[in-house]
Amino acid sequence: MPWSKKAPDWDIGSISGIPSWIELMLKHVIDYHNLNHIHEIWPNFMVLASGGVAFEPYKKSFERITGKPIIVIDTYLTSEGYLATQIRKDTDAMALITDNGIYFEFVPFTDENIDEDGNIRSGVKAMNIEEVEEGVQYVLVISTVAGAWRYMIGDTIEFTDKSRAEIKITGRTKHFLNVVGSQLSVIQMSTAIKELGEEFGMEVKEFTVAALMEKDNYLHRWYLGVEGQAEKDADQLARRLDELLKENNKNYEVARSKALKSVEVKCIPNEIFSLWTEETQQKGGQMKIPRVMKEEDFREWEEYVAGKVNNTGLMSGNP
Repeated sequence: MPWSKKAPDWDIGSISGIPSWIELMLKHVIDYHNLNHIHEIWPNFMVLASGGVAFEPYKKSFERITGKPIIVIDTYLTSEGYLATQIRKDTDAMALITDNGIYFEFVPFTDENIDEDGNIRSGVKAMNIEEVEEGVQYVLVISTVAGAWRYMIGDTIEFTDKSRAEIKITGRTKHFLNVVGSQLSVIQMSTAIKELGEEFGMEVKEFTVAALMEKDNYLHRWYLGVEGQAEKDADQLARRLDELLKENNKNYEVARSKALKSVEVKCIPNEIFSLWTEETQQKGGQMKIPRVMKEEDFREWEEYVAGKVNNTGLMSGNP
């Protein structure tokens, strides 16, 4: 690539973007110039402004391709406006930007307020920033000077420090796993996957899950994107993931004792997630791997995966 050849001519101090694509770009430069790490060619690279997805799953991989620590600033930048940014080193929460032409409203994320398609029900009352509580999940609604009026971004957030208007993105209104009452948010799933990876010594960058009906029973099937082929016992992975989710979500624990009969885990090379976004024409700066898929979409995903890897290369488990 011509741009890779010119990389030594650039003095890069900061980069912004979605971590997965920034990582691919840095690895390409490293491979093209046969480097040990990116700081051999860009010694002044100090700041990464991360957006689109949580940076935490990429932290270890960035440490491997950099020669010295970099400052990571999480941002909440959307097509509709710059909503929030990290302003303190001692937290990865982001502060809402409340003086930049955007008015924020918040709708509690409950079954009474949100329908099965992730939309706000008619007649639901929204709260202003003075009325919210910490630790409660809200659907974010914005009005802007650009003309958006009570527009639902599609994200769910949680206040971690109300006095500072600091929040964390907990998921998407359409990406909650709640088919059988498990009420799992993306942040709960991501936390469990991170703990699972640390316990089993593997790096899981991407994952997706669906609730499926098979043999008259519901199950959760997870696909974990790992570096290469992880030599792990997937039955053991599934059991531990199930335990972690039970420990952190009482609704999930109840669902597992009733309608949700089993949990399966399949590990695949992380590259398949990237290939899927490319080959299904979803590649781009706004692309996010869907953490939760509906059954019809998930069946198509499974067909795609089956075409990319041999069945013996998958690991599956079912507690």
